[in-house]
Amino acid sequence: MATKARRSRLLAAVAALVFLHFALDPVVEAWYAKPNLLLCALLMSARQIRPAGAAALGLCLGVLEDAMAVNNFGLTAILLVLLGYAAAQTRDLFLGEEPFFVGTYLFLGTWLYETVAYLLMDANGNVFSYLFLRIPLDALATGVLGYAVLPFVRTR
Repeated sequence: MATKARRSRLLAAVAALVFLHFALDPVVEAWYAKPNLLLCALLMSARQIRPAGAAALGLCLGVLEDAMAVNNFGLTAILLVLLGYAAAQTRDLFLGEEPFFVGTYLFLGTWLYETVAYLLMDANGNVFSYLFLRIPLDALATGVLGYAVLPFVRTR
C-alpha cells in the first residue's frame, strides 16, 4: 500500500509540474532565470523509477515539448530520453536524497541539457554569455524549484 501511495504522489507531482510548465510558460518566459519544470519533473522522478521508465517519461515529456516547437522537432525528445536514462542510473552511484545532492543534481542535469540543446540548435550570438550566465541561472532556478517539490517525491 505504501508503494502505491508513493507512486501516486510521484505521478501527481509530475502531472502538476507538466501542467504548470505549459500554463505558466508565457509568464516565466519573461524572467531572466527561468526554471525548467519539465526537467525538474523528469530528474526528480528518474531517481524513483527504473531507467527504461525514466527514458519513456523523457520521451513523453519531450514529445509534449516538441509539439510546441516550430523548428528542431525531435531534439528535445531525444535529449530528454537520454537525460532520463542517465539520471535513473545515478540512483546506483549516489544514494539518498540529501538536499545538497538534490540541488546539485538538478543544477547539473539542467545545465547539461540546456548546454547540449543550445549547441545543437545552431548557437548564435554571444555563446560565452549564454553558456556561463543564462544557463547557470536557469539551472539554479530549477534546483531551487526542486527543493519545493522534494517533499512530494521523497521515497521515505
